[in-house]
Amino acid sequence: MTLCTLTVFSLFQLNIKPIITYQKTAQLPIEIYVQPVTQFITNNSSLLLPEWPIVPKTTVIILLYSFIPLEISNRQVELEKQRLKEEFLTLSKRITLTFKKQGSLIAIIDPQDGKPINSPASQLSFDIIAVVHQLLNFSFYQIHGCKVLNHPIQQTAIYPSLLLSDVDITITKSWLQHL
Repeated sequence: MTLCTLTVFSLFQLNIKPIITYQKTAQLPIEIYVQPVTQFITNNSSLLLPEWPIVPKTTVIILLYSFIPLEISNRQVELEKQRLKEEFLTLSKRITLTFKKQGSLIAIIDPQDGKPINSPASQLSFDIIAVVHQLLNFSFYQIHGCKVLNHPIQQTAIYPSLLLSDVDITITKSWLQHL
């Protein structure tokens, strides 16, 4: 079995069915999950996404596999996080083009500070780890004051990121499967 096949098989056992694609630079897997927004996002959307006229309908969780665990802070980890952020931004630009062609809203959330990249500064930041924990039930732990996601397969060698959309889950999944 390949890594991707093993990962998909293991996640199916957990009743989680991600869309799988691959990183352009490293050919490592990317898991994409399409979920409803959390109650916190619904209740605070005007503070999180101040220029949006409506509450987002869909959360797109993007988990990029890392070559190394990301729970410690050193130069190698920071370089890997930068590589993964660039990979995320490349993918999110492709996704944004698809959504904008359809006249839909999409917010890219900066994985480093939890603020929307393509919107004016928000009053609140997204807690990406908390969103992943709540929607996918992946565990996390605190280390040196930071939350670290504990993926069922990759443990801490995972880089979580978010997009939010005004499109319902079924349509979002369809568009993402055809990237």
